[in-house]
Amino acid sequence: MPEQKKEKLDFLKREEIKTMVKDLSSLRELEAQKQREKIASTKLKEDSLPHEKKPEQILKQTEGEPKKIFSIPKTPQTSSRSKKILVRGIIILLFVLFLGVIAWFFWPKEKSSIPESEQETSEPVVEEESEIRIPFSLIPIKKTKTPEISNVEEISAVLKEIMQEEIAEGEFLRVAIKNIEEERLVSFQELSAGLGIEVPEEMYEKIDQDYTLAFYSQAQGKRVVLLAKVKEQQGLIEALKGWETQILEKGIVISGKQYPFLVPSFKTSFYKDIDFRYLTVSKADLGLCYAYFNNYFLATSSFESFKKVIDEIEEQETNNQIGQLFIVGFEGKVVTPQLEEFFKKYKPGGVLLLSKNIESKAQLKKLNADLQTLSLRESGLPLFIAVDQEGGIISRIDFLEEKTAQSEIETPEQAFLVGQKRGQELKELGINLNLAPALDSVETGDFLFERSFQKPTEEIGELGKSLVQGQKTADILTAIKHFPGYGTISFHPEEILAQVEQIPEISQFKKTMEADPELVMTSNVIYKEINASLPLVFSLDGIQFLRNNLGINVLIISDDLDQNSLLNNFSLKEIVIKPIEAGVDIMIFSGWRSPVERALETFLSALEIGEISETGVNNAVSKIINFKQNNL
Repeated sequence: MPEQKKEKLDFLKREEIKTMVKDLSSLRELEAQKQREKIASTKLKEDSLPHEKKPEQILKQTEGEPKKIFSIPKTPQTSSRSKKILVRGIIILLFVLFLGVIAWFFWPKEKSSIPESEQETSEPVVEEESEIRIPFSLIPIKKTKTPEISNVEEISAVLKEIMQEEIAEGEFLRVAIKNIEEERLVSFQELSAGLGIEVPEEMYEKIDQDYTLAFYSQAQGKRVVLLAKVKEQQGLIEALKGWETQILEKGIVISGKQYPFLVPSFKTSFYKDIDFRYLTVSKADLGLCYAYFNNYFLATSSFESFKKVIDEIEEQETNNQIGQLFIVGFEGKVVTPQLEEFFKKYKPGGVLLLSKNIESKAQLKKLNADLQTLSLRESGLPLFIAVDQEGGIISRIDFLEEKTAQSEIETPEQAFLVGQKRGQELKELGINLNLAPALDSVETGDFLFERSFQKPTEEIGELGKSLVQGQKTADILTAIKHFPGYGTISFHPEEILAQVEQIPEISQFKKTMEADPELVMTSNVIYKEINASLPLVFSLDGIQFLRNNLGINVLIISDDLDQNSLLNNFSLKEIVIKPIEAGVDIMIFSGWRSPVERALETFLSALEIGEISETGVNNAVSKIINFKQNNL
């Protein structure tokens, strides 16, 4: 029975094909008949024109030119092959049009959000204007004016108007002029042009465009202040000398008004060990003072305003050095405007690279180079660029060749080669600090067992020492960790605050110190033998215990403080204050759970109201800066 059904089905298919062929043949014949009738009709029309030439013989002649024939070809007889193509094309076209109508009719329509009564009369949608970024002021200023202009010719009038405003004596009023046509702030070059001040072109290339322009109010009147960062030092002194010559030859001209000199020459003076040049216009403390120092270019129209800016910079520089206490995490895989603003404001001492910051070798290399450039520009100091590259399961940079797990290292010779190769790969990427190796003495079942050397403490010390020595050959800094150890802890110590009775074995740390690792990382564990209520990183006795055993010169760095084990048991203020009070030099705050900015602001606020010892802060900052100057 199934075979009969199959035969019947095949027969029906064949009959269907035959019927389709017949239909196509009829359609082709019909099309051919239409073509013949069309040709006959055309010929009849041509024959009915007795006084005109037939279209294919029309001639157009211009006097003095050869005749050119413009013929309209007759409609050719369509071949059987072209008929097939034509028919198929018509069928396909009709089918597509049919689908289009069906789709239009049945496809769900999006409802308009505008009521029907308003659709014809509603105003066109206006796109929201993009916000013009105003960079952080280079000195603390309470009030900022943001006038808007469409062209540079308006700058002079805008500044004259603002200068008429009341400013308390001894205060600054910042001015950030917006070019609304181009949706940006007015450049340094446009500012000079708008005021009619001639400045050598080379200076525009050497001074950062994120300048600070302000009016300063003093007893004799308002004075102008311009402060900018220097982005290229080479040739700046020569450019400034040329500027002096130009001023002495042409005079000081601002907005078309020339100001005579009281003394027709520039002189040199000093303020707080900063040498500056000045030109006196009036005895009422009016003139031109300028200086290039500590990557700053400063120009003012009075000596008093010059001194005020220097005082503000000095105080701010002291505060800015506070950021050296922190190694922080950040978002993204490139330097963004937001990250630039963060560096301008907080000037961190280092960054922690996590998997979210890493994509490829080229990307990471550029990111690290850009970060160093940014740090040098904002703080004048290089960054610690740190990563947890332990090998094995903790390899933040997955594409590196050297990812040998610590548990797989058997001999000091192998450890040295692993450290050397790993250090070379990190160095090539622009990383200078490896938060490894982990020297914790652990046993099977402990949380850190897979990340450890899994050897007796004597062997751990030897392996750690050799691995550090290997990294040193590549100029990679090392933070050995996690003193005194996460041994005997089976749960995740980042989530739950661990408490143990006894201090773990630390002889392996002492042995590894023979290789002079630059940093030692503490654990976030309460060791009741030292302090029954505080983690070692918060404990003055705990940090003293570390220094007594590992030396006083090594930099002490915390493990990540942004851990639930701490956040769930201490306030954020305690988390960022207690390590420094205990004697820790550098704090890591990844921002994984709590924003980095919040931690930094909490620390700065506590420092400002005297909740942190300035002596402890200054000692740590000085230690870090001295270390960087000698090692980075």
